Amino acid sequence: VYQPDPVAAVMINGSGSEGWAVGGVVSTNTRLDTSDVERYPADGSTPDGIESAPLHTNASEAAFAIGGNAQCEAPCQALEKARIGPDVWLSAAIARAGQIAGARAFLYTGSRVTTGKTAGPATLAIPYRSELERYAELLQGSSIPVFSAASPTDLDGAGSEASFVEAFSGFPEPFGGAPSDAGLEPVGRSAETCDAVAGCQTAYYAFSSKASGGAVRVIVLDESSSVDGAQLEWLTQELEGAKSAGEPAIAVGNADVGSLAAAHVGWAANVAATLVEHGASAYFFDAKEENVDRPLRSGAGSIPSFGSGTLGYVQDLREKNEDFNGASGFLLAQVAVTSRSPTTNRAPVTVQLIPNIGELALEAEGGTLLRRSSASLFQGLARRPRAGNRAANGKTEAETDPYIPIPANCFGATCETDLLPEYTFTSSRPEIGDFVEPNLATGASNAVLLSKGAPIPDSHSGLFCAFNAGTTIVTITAGGLSASLPVTVQAGSVRQPCGTTKLNNLPKGEQAAAAAPPPPAPAPAGAAPVSSSAPVSLPAPPPAAVTPAPVPAVHAPAATTPFFVVQPLTGFVPALLPPPVPTPARPTPPTGTSAVTSPVEAPEKEEEQEAAPESVSAEAVAYRESEHEPMSAYLIGIVVLAALAGAGVRGRPGRRGRKVEVAPATISSLRSQRRFTDRRR
Repeated sequence: VYQPDPVAAVMINGSGSEGWAVGGVVSTNTRLDTSDVERYPADGSTPDGIESAPLHTNASEAAFAIGGNAQCEAPCQALEKARIGPDVWLSAAIARAGQIAGARAFLYTGSRVTTGKTAGPATLAIPYRSELERYAELLQGSSIPVFSAASPTDLDGAGSEASFVEAFSGFPEPFGGAPSDAGLEPVGRSAETCDAVAGCQTAYYAFSSKASGGAVRVIVLDESSSVDGAQLEWLTQELEGAKSAGEPAIAVGNADVGSLAAAHVGWAANVAATLVEHGASAYFFDAKEENVDRPLRSGAGSIPSFGSGTLGYVQDLREKNEDFNGASGFLLAQVAVTSRSPTTNRAPVTVQLIPNIGELALEAEGGTLLRRSSASLFQGLARRPRAGNRAANGKTEAETDPYIPIPANCFGATCETDLLPEYTFTSSRPEIGDFVEPNLATGASNAVLLSKGAPIPDSHSGLFCAFNAGTTIVTITAGGLSASLPVTVQAGSVRQPCGTTKLNNLPKGEQAAAAAPPPPAPAPAGAAPVSSSAPVSLPAPPPAAVTPAPVPAVHAPAATTPFFVVQPLTGFVPALLPPPVPTPARPTPPTGTSAVTSPVEAPEKEEEQEAAPESVSAEAVAYRESEHEPMSAYLIGIVVLAALAGAGVRGRPGRRGRKVEVAPATISSLRSQRRFTDRRR
């Protein structure tokens, strides 16, 4: 049964009227750990960054939701109020499918009823009637029609379908006996009335779904036992009838017909041959604890076949595999009716695995404050709807992981046929940072796959590349929910894997913030400007900040006038320092933007401070012709004047006399400063 996460700590306000409770399950198996934050009082407001993200379908195609295997481990009707896993997860999937615009129906492939026995003083038989009634109760009340395929576990103690047929008699035709829903037209069902006879198949039926995307015929097979000749003949007639009506047909059943046919099971081979030869567009089935795409083959022909059976428990050992394909979810199948072939009557069918989640959050493993050119991993915390779980072999620890792995990566030979959860990672400002394809061939979790020296965009990857300084909002969208976090990228060096991406189309209001560091202080009036191969364009100051130019006080004197005149020091004169020497740039990386022309001078200074300060002889520098010209006599004069003006009057304790001492001044050329090895000075 369901057990809430334990509380580890609480935080309340001064009056005790509100607060938070935080906690989670700490498991010996770290994959089964949980986290939880509860707010008191529960005001019903949505946490920051959490939004609904409605799922959409192609309006020109016919869409159906398909799921299976919400099977109980033991008779579970008596636990209907205990929120056991199969009850909660199946109900949540049907409810989520009802929120998908354009979804026409939910097709459940079974199974549901347990194959085990009840525990007690003596082994008791399964109460099939009450179990099947609970089964029907879970499928009722949906905003879209729900249909179910009979499975072997639906046969009662006598081996008949009597209890199954009775439990679903109130459902719309042709599944039950109630009037059909709008847009659904019954076109056929079993004509046999032997549901009380063991082995007799009466639970197969077909209907035509009609909407703006075109009509599709849905054929539901009864595979509770070996498909007999009467059902095979009926299947052939339905497929041919769909072809005559110009409706592509899809078939739904419980059994993995393809695997059984490959194992030379006679009836399965006959079903596969009928579906392939008479033009079924696709077959859907219950793949126990799997989501797979396995073509259904017969002879030289084949049709698409999709299996999904992950709305219930999943074995712990399967979740440890690198080729795990059992993430909880349901299929969203879309039939391109307008692309139907008039010859074969087949239409293209595509599927997505919609993760069955109740809560979603975004975890930034490397934090939300990143340095340019770095890569950091984000993960989705996609928690299944809270419910009870299964503990095998008498253990008290849950067996099924409460979280769905996002991002989902598959390693192994079977990955080509696996269906993984559908989700997307996005960035509001891709020029600041975006999600890129990981290099799965390496052991590093943040290794970026490069193509011609550049990252490859990938919305299904949780690997974020920090391209340029700025702030962006990263979002994960999955299962009808979304979660967002603001990420700030600090300035950094131009290097791979991420820092070589140029910043284009920057908004005007942010040009100054994202440009290179502020320019050096202006040189004294009359000094020659320093040339640059790529001058930085700065926004003009606002008119209000412009002040009239002062009366020129420092002009280059005439050639006959001495350069400067030393006057007696009558008071404190502030020292005038020469402009700072630009930081030498590092060599251009193998690919990307040149470090000389890119606005990265200030970030380079920060990077250099992190380097070893004792030896810089191996670092290369950029050569600028203007930097190697002799210093102008005017600039030398300014430096000398500053040295004289910086003379201070210092007094010693206990002595009245004051002694004037001239502060020593050191003049160093640009070349000598490059040879300056002690950076701490």
